[in-house]
Amino acid sequence: MFSGVFLLTVLLMSPLSPVDPVSQTCSCPTTLSTDQQTVDAMMHNAVMVFVGKVTAANLPGLNTPGRSFRFSVQENFKGAPKNSVVVFSALRSAECGTTVAVGKTYLVAAYGNANAPIIQSCDRPEEIDFVAQRLALLRRK
Repeated sequence: MFSGVFLLTVLLMSPLSPVDPVSQTCSCPTTLSTDQQTVDAMMHNAVMVFVGKVTAANLPGLNTPGRSFRFSVQENFKGAPKNSVVVFSALRSAECGTTVAVGKTYLVAAYGNANAPIIQSCDRPEEIDFVAQRLALLRRK
């Protein structure tokens, strides 16, 4: 019995362990320097790019591993449904999770697939009051 517990402890603490916390941390790529580069990257990499107001926020349930947020879509630049969309995010910032505030309006770039779009801390939604230049660039596309 003791040797089994000891072996399990050694395996879990080993750098080769599948539970290695370093491999589960968030790592953001280098930041883009201009608004134009950011907009180009969003339009190329995201499955959805839109302006939306957060109408609901939910903590995870039994079938969802992270938070979810419902947005009322006000302006669609790429891939978002007409009226509203639910996006997901991991719970912890160490997993690139992020959060948004109910009642606020954001420029959102969501990744993954259209059936379960994901927002993340590396390219977190930004309040529209702070992204006028990016919005102008998106509206010209």
